[in-house]
Amino acid sequence: TLQARPKKNPVLITLAVILGCAGIAAAAGGLWVKHTFYPSAITPVSLTAAEQAAFDNKLQTLNNPAAAEEANRTLVINEREVNAYLAQQDLGENVQVKFGEGNVSAAIIFQAPEDFPIFPNQKIRLRFTFGTSLSAEHKLSLKLDDLSLGGISLPNSWIGDIKGVDLVAENVESDPALQKFLAGIQSLDIHDGSLRLVLNK
Repeated sequence: TLQARPKKNPVLITLAVILGCAGIAAAAGGLWVKHTFYPSAITPVSLTAAEQAAFDNKLQTLNNPAAAEEANRTLVINEREVNAYLAQQDLGENVQVKFGEGNVSAAIIFQAPEDFPIFPNQKIRLRFTFGTSLSAEHKLSLKLDDLSLGGISLPNSWIGDIKGVDLVAENVESDPALQKFLAGIQSLDIHDGSLRLVLNK
């Protein structure tokens, strides 16, 4: 005769599932807290010799666009190049830039000052996302679209109502050098992973 299988206790199964989910949630919460409030340094980006040489040529063109040949008036600068440049400025462990469709985001690790509206004196990781464009009149727009903490978007009222505010308009108007630089750019487009510039003649 076949032995009857022991009946499964639905209460014990439910309890096991609940405890398992609670354990996963606690582990995920612990990782979130560590990632957000006890962040490890970002790994700085370094370019290969060939990549660095190519990037140096792009920087030379940006510094002297008038000397650029017709075929070299379109520059594509990628995330690796920007983040490697930040590393060369000793910022690579605290800042990481990403390019999206029409926007630039930056993960920043910093020690919040005493007067910071959230978590004063705490080391935290924030992500800023900016909408970026260059108008036909060569006016650069850099508007804060979002500021998030651990993937959670912070209310605009917490950060001084600066979402949607053009953060560079006043500086452009008062900086002749920046005006001259922008006048040398025909167009600016940002796509996933790269920034595309076309220089004026």
